[in-house]
Amino acid sequence: MVVARTNDACVEGFSPHARLRFLYSDVSETAAKLQIQHGNCLASGSVLARALAGIALVGIDLGEQDETISMHAEVNGRVGGFFAEMTGRGELRGYTHNTDFDELPPPEPDIPDPCGTVARVKLTRTHESGRIRSQMSFSVSPASEQNILVEFYNATMQIPTQVCLHAAAFDNRIERARALAVQLMPDGRKSDFKRISALFSDGTVSEQLEYDASVNTLREIFELPDLTTGPTRALAFGCTCSQSVAEASYATRSKPELDGLVRTARPQTFRCHLCGKVYTLTPEKLFQLALAAKT
Repeated sequence: MVVARTNDACVEGFSPHARLRFLYSDVSETAAKLQIQHGNCLASGSVLARALAGIALVGIDLGEQDETISMHAEVNGRVGGFFAEMTGRGELRGYTHNTDFDELPPPEPDIPDPCGTVARVKLTRTHESGRIRSQMSFSVSPASEQNILVEFYNATMQIPTQVCLHAAAFDNRIERARALAVQLMPDGRKSDFKRISALFSDGTVSEQLEYDASVNTLREIFELPDLTTGPTRALAFGCTCSQSVAEASYATRSKPELDGLVRTARPQTFRCHLCGKVYTLTPEKLFQLALAAKT
């Protein structure tokens, strides 16, 4: 298993007076690492960064460490689609269908770049055994990572919610990936929710996520001095891939195919589709797998 130590985190906040719930995530280090490992251009890397920040918001409600929440979207824009996943242990991973837009035709005039006009989304909550605990599918138009989260919370979960997903870069590398959501509780003050929603709409929240998203700053801009936060959950890039998984994948190949690879006397590589990490199988290991393979 690949796990990185980072400063990424998510946290839940609450205003007792306004009865508003806040969700916050920072996945900057994971997003930067995955952009490099997958070879994402800035546009596709930004999509992945926002998707990771969004799934971290949803993951705040994971109740058990052995649970996983994943979001898979297929879109008609040049990015093609994306996948983001978080476990109850705080491990994040994901990818975009297309990584380098320089290798693709230019965008069509009537289809917004990079996500397009329509997203077909599947959100799945599973146990680490593979058993599905819940699954929901829906479509969003226009397609964007943020609109997916807005649709999920407001239409599917029936919780009035405003969401902001923010990704920033320097020198074509993801430098910051953060998200913030505010939710109106059933007994919440609608006037405060409406006032704060306006700050999401006018760009104030996005600008704040760029520079300073501390609880003291949020208290000030939202005019909620009683805003408090719960325990912070540490997040980090994590994937179940490993050298043994790579070798097991090659072990499923037929003996004639493995014999052919042995004759080349060249090492073979295995790239994890979910995190982009590359593993190498030596000619010696391929020879061992060929010997063990059934004819």
